[in-house]
This record gives sequence, C-alpha cells and structure tokens, in this order.
Amino acid sequence: MIAGSGRWVWALLGLLSAVACKEQPSVFRNGRLKLVLEALETSCDGKSVEYFRRVSSEGSLYTFRVVKLAPAFTIDIALRVQKSKRLMYKLDNLDGCKFLENPLVSKVLGYVYKRLIVNGRFFKCPIQPGVYFLKNEGTVEILPSFHPTGRYQLTVRLKMPNSRGPFVMQMLWIYNIVRIK
Repeated sequence: MIAGSGRWVWALLGLLSAVACKEQPSVFRNGRLKLVLEALETSCDGKSVEYFRRVSSEGSLYTFRVVKLAPAFTIDIALRVQKSKRLMYKLDNLDGCKFLENPLVSKVLGYVYKRLIVNGRFFKCPIQPGVYFLKNEGTVEILPSFHPTGRYQLTVRLKMPNSRGPFVMQMLWIYNIVRIK
C-alpha cells in the first residue's frame, strides 16, 4: 500500500466518477499525468437494488432503484493493479450511515459526495425504497500528481448487513495513468 494513499484514492474516485460518462475512453491531464478512463461498469444485486444504470448514453446522470429499506450499509473500496491484481489500497466496512450523517469527516470524500448529489437532495439513513439519481461531475484537478503510472481497477461496493450477496451496488472503473514527458 502507498503511504498516505487514502486521500488520493478518494480524490481519484471523484475524478473517475466525473469522467465516466463517455462511451469512448476519456483522457484527462493534471500536470505531468494523463488519465485514460477505459471503462465504467455499474451493477447491483437485483434484490435490494433492482437496477443501477446510466440514464442516457450522452449524459452524466445515473439512476438506481432501492426496493428494500436500507437501515444500514457499508462501503468497501479496493484499488488494484489491473494486470497483476496487486492490491494498492483497501478500505472495508466504512459505515455508510455515519458518513451520511457527517460527510465532512473526510474532506475529499465529502467533496466527492457533494459532486454526486442531484438537486441538493442528500441521502440519509435509513434509505427508503424508491428511485434515486446520482450525477457524475467533478474536476480533473483532484487527480493527485503522485499517482503511479500503469493500468488500474478501482472497485466501490455498497453492502447491506441483511444481504447474502457480495454487494447490493457496485461501480468498477478501469483506467490507465501515463506520465507525460
């Protein structure tokens, strides 16, 4: 694991969610780094969350439908090197409800969360059944200039304690970091 990696992983999560709305690879620069977003996949368990998908192929709006009350949930984040699957960063069981109560506990994660919210409607626990929207907006400036080069896979999973599956919602980004000379 990279020292101090927690903060830059949250920043990277915000950047990836911001650029993931295009079908073809998106390319962004920050200083001497170039990020090429190759893919974003969203999925859900079909039981607690019925669907999780992009609203339109052109837009940055995503929707999901919660069908079972979510009184509690956790967030898992894993960053791996794409080829070797070597783990670069891992965060398990972040209490989602505690985060929603005070998203400013983590400055970077709070920033990412604010960028995902549609029409200022912040989530709160318990999350009621219904249709919800997220927007993918952010800025390339949050890409840390010290990110190692290479191809990576960033996985974010939301889990509920009463769910038997590995997740109720998942986002998976595949991206490449290239150093510009």
